[in-house]
Amino acid sequence: MIRARREKGFTLIEVIVVMAIISILAGIMIPMVYRVWESNDEELTRTRMRDLKIALVGDRRIVQNGVRTHFGYTGDLGQLPASLTDLITDPGVANWNGPYLPAGFDTTTFDKDAWDRVIAYGTTTDASGRRIAAALTSYGADGAAATADDIGDPDVQVSLLEVTPVSSLLGNISMTFQTAPQAPRSLYLGVLARYRNGSGVAVTRTCCDSAVKVITGSAGNAQVNYTQDFSCAPPEALPVGFVFVSPGVFSDSSCTVSLGGTPLELAVSASGGTLFVNLQIQSVSP
Repeated sequence: MIRARREKGFTLIEVIVVMAIISILAGIMIPMVYRVWESNDEELTRTRMRDLKIALVGDRRIVQNGVRTHFGYTGDLGQLPASLTDLITDPGVANWNGPYLPAGFDTTTFDKDAWDRVIAYGTTTDASGRRIAAALTSYGADGAAATADDIGDPDVQVSLLEVTPVSSLLGNISMTFQTAPQAPRSLYLGVLARYRNGSGVAVTRTCCDSAVKVITGSAGNAQVNYTQDFSCAPPEALPVGFVFVSPGVFSDSSCTVSLGGTPLELAVSASGGTLFVNLQIQSVSP
């Protein structure tokens, strides 16, 4: 007698076990995949914020002949922009040389995070109204401020020392008189710093060392070359970028009456705190 062959199949218990295993694996994998997506979104956001910071104050890594040469928007204008859109659109000020974002940037997303929300940009001003510090913040996946997923790492913030780093000048001035002084002289040293005023216009401020500098001359004295140290604080902190510094010799403690001469101008790349310079001035009137 021929018996019918029984087809093998899954029992209900086997199906339930398989479904349970699949559910457990899905429960493990879905959060992992979500974290990967979230991590990618966060990294994209940080990359855009780092690009914005470089556009604002330049890239310290770009150096030529040992001198930093990249200073972004602030290096051209003398302060931070009022809006992030000023990085790509001329706000109508002198010496705007943008766009300041990397080549190929997307004008529709450059200031947005990975969740298509505009990155918050807030600035701090000094006594003269210059924008000297900024905070860049993404409110993360939930879009709510001051929550755990906010992105505002220290390395994407713009500090005061990255915008207006120089608060004092220190160095020495070498002076060459046309003829040797024939009588004691009380002279004052000043340093004239030329930089962008925040609107892209070059201004000059005098940093005066009010300590009396005495040059002793006498009849028949043949000395015409003198070197004197100086130390002074400019009226306002100097912005990042190229600051052109020239020396001055004055007959008054407020450094307003110049004795003339031919200063040798020196381009200095501001780097932080105190700026050290060695200057020369020639053909000073005796």
